[in-house]
Amino acid sequence: MEDHQLMPKIIAGDWTLVTWNSDDFRPPAGSTSTRPCYVGYSLHAGLVCLNLKHGSSLQDQMAYFKKALDFTGCPGDLVNVIVEVDPDRHDPNNIYLWHYEFPSE
Repeated sequence: MEDHQLMPKIIAGDWTLVTWNSDDFRPPAGSTSTRPCYVGYSLHAGLVCLNLKHGSSLQDQMAYFKKALDFTGCPGDLVNVIVEVDPDRHDPNNIYLWHYEFPSE
């Protein structure tokens, strides 16, 4: 299935999606996709984008996922929140996590 075909199942299942293919799921301002999937949904259970380089090691994948899990363990929930896990631009040995509401209030 293509990403946009998954969205009705994700929304209906009230699932938080974790993806490496984040470009197709981000809002248009942060995406080069012609069909960003979360656009048009006013309510979703969250999106976690693990922005790894193609061909990243399992160790790197685990580190990014752990960073995301550490964040999701904080008080609150991920309703209408997008979490992005990126390499630190200044130090590639560090992982940077940021989050924002989408759709924004």
